[in-house]
Amino acid sequence: MKKNDTLQELLVGIILLGIAVQMVCICVSKDYLYNAVGLWSGIAIACFMAIHMKRSIEDALDLGEEGAEKYARKAYVIRVLVSALVIGVVIYFNLGNPITLVIGIFPLKLSAYLQPQIHKVFSWLWKRRKED
Repeated sequence: MKKNDTLQELLVGIILLGIAVQMVCICVSKDYLYNAVGLWSGIAIACFMAIHMKRSIEDALDLGEEGAEKYARKAYVIRVLVSALVIGVVIYFNLGNPITLVIGIFPLKLSAYLQPQIHKVFSWLWKRRKED
């Protein structure tokens, strides 16, 4: 049975995009820490959402049609509530920049589009590693 590395590849994409955005923030702004806390809070939310989606999809597949639909809704609500809670804490306590926080969540979607290319790179690296 082949191991599915999609989640790992998705998380790598999220983190790489986060690093790229961090570099842009460093070039554009002088308040490095404030922007970084906001950005990496968003990246953490994106990683949590990716992991939770994978697990909830796997669990939903084990349920019947009606049960899977209810479970998927419940899992979605949990993701939204946890994300809203983290966003609320960061904004309420002024821990980080809310704009970079929202920008930090975007790599979840972008990484999903880039995952096939990341998979090709990973496959190429593993192939080269096995040859050595």
